[in-house]
Amino acid sequence: MATVQFRITGGEVTPEITMPISATILDLKERIQLFTGIVMTRQTLRFNNLELTNDQTISHYGFGQFATLVLDVKPLNDQFPKFYILVKSCNEQSKLIKVKETTLVGDLRSKLERHFGIPGRLMSLYRLSHEMNDDFPLSAYYVCAGCEVEVVINTESR
Repeated sequence: MATVQFRITGGEVTPEITMPISATILDLKERIQLFTGIVMTRQTLRFNNLELTNDQTISHYGFGQFATLVLDVKPLNDQFPKFYILVKSCNEQSKLIKVKETTLVGDLRSKLERHFGIPGRLMSLYRLSHEMNDDFPLSAYYVCAGCEVEVVINTESR
């Protein structure tokens, strides 16, 4: 069975997903949703500035064995901009935290400092196995409602 390995860009996390050429773009979006948590209706995929259509098969676009796609994520409705994420630490402490997609990672770190009582400089935050940079918004790491962010406590300051 012929497949295409997709590299999905657009955020700080770059998933790689292999799909059969008989699958549809909607099938690919479903796989992206499983990986990132971003619901399919918020996803737009582009290849060379061309928006890919949900009902088309992957073979329709004539990708080679490897292809890089850009994932645009539609912002949340302004009426419901806040949502909860689960923050877990290595000592099994976990906390539901209310955030916005536009919240900076550094602001989340400050909030966690207050909740856990641990200096922010001793924390590393991870989403989808990628360390998060304080200068980026949470959306750059596909942080969405119900997702998990991992906190690793470092013994030496960062």
